[in-house]
Amino acid sequence: MKSPFAARNLCLGFITLCFLHTSCKEEAVTQLPPIQVNVVKAVQSDVPLYEEFVAQVYGKSDVDIRARVEGWVTSVNFKEGSVVKKGDLLYTIDDIEYKNKLDRQASEVTRAQTELVRAQSELNRVRPLTELNALSQRDLENAVAQYEAAKANVDAVRSTLENAKIELSYTRVTAPFDGVIGISNVREGDYVSRMGSTSVLSTISSLDGVRVRFEISEKEYLRIAQLSPEQLANARKNVELILADGSIYSEVGELDFANREIDPKTGTLTIEASFPNPTGLLRPGLFVKTRVLLNTEKAAIMVPQRAVFQLQNLNQVFTLTDSSTLKATTVVAGQKIGDAWIIKSGLNPGDRVAIVGNAGLTANVKVEVVEQAWTPKGN
Repeated sequence: MKSPFAARNLCLGFITLCFLHTSCKEEAVTQLPPIQVNVVKAVQSDVPLYEEFVAQVYGKSDVDIRARVEGWVTSVNFKEGSVVKKGDLLYTIDDIEYKNKLDRQASEVTRAQTELVRAQSELNRVRPLTELNALSQRDLENAVAQYEAAKANVDAVRSTLENAKIELSYTRVTAPFDGVIGISNVREGDYVSRMGSTSVLSTISSLDGVRVRFEISEKEYLRIAQLSPEQLANARKNVELILADGSIYSEVGELDFANREIDPKTGTLTIEASFPNPTGLLRPGLFVKTRVLLNTEKAAIMVPQRAVFQLQNLNQVFTLTDSSTLKATTVVAGQKIGDAWIIKSGLNPGDRVAIVGNAGLTANVKVEVVEQAWTPKGN
């Protein structure tokens, strides 16, 4: 049986071990290495402020090629999707009916001219006899009336003949201007008419320049309308295109017009801009984004978007102090530009800010700084 003294010593030894264990644990905690933090400097520069809108491309002229007479298509004289020149023959339509009509009208003109000659001769005979009182004044008036009627008839049948010639010319469908022609809606042997779906034979587009249409909301319209005349003039001449692959189109466009009204169904206003298309890269129907330069933010202070975090209604960043600790700084954030955020107030150029997302990143924590170079990427 152990003595009370021995039990007392055993308890003291256990307490001592616990104390030593706790002390070692506390010492281990205080010796944890600082957290590595990526740090960048707030930069300052003039920043162009753009607005982007989803848009669609149209040809400078997109014209449906329509049949203007009825008949059977006898030939298709172009390659679909090819470049055609003004006056190139595209389609021929069976012209026998229209040639026969032209011949009939030519015969009518000949008959009318013969009748006019007869009426002229009759008038030339009656007039001197009337002057000699050999014929009555009524006879002269009848001869004059017959002559005027014959002359009017010649004019009428000549007009009909011209219409017949025009209809015959419509059996040869030609390109109205230089451009790229689309898929043909008819083939050789199809019957076409001047009305209905069969009247549209194909579509031709002029692509040396293109039109780009996009829509802006009522709020965007009101905000843009309040820009200064100088800003509006600059915006009109500085329109860029962002293509589907994210690249910037090489040519700069210009705003042409805005529609007269806000569409009551969508609450948007249609805007159109024009762009040169020297290489033919842009095609009708292409979806793009228009980027309009509205203003330039002078001497803007910027930090990466990843460096800004939101706490309720506040925007904050972690700034680095001289003692290599972090300090939570409240900032007023402006517009997002590419991968950057414009800071209206709360930071100075050159202030070092931490990239949010590091484990254990809190205010007043000791950190090991990893300096990173950062250049804002445009929007």
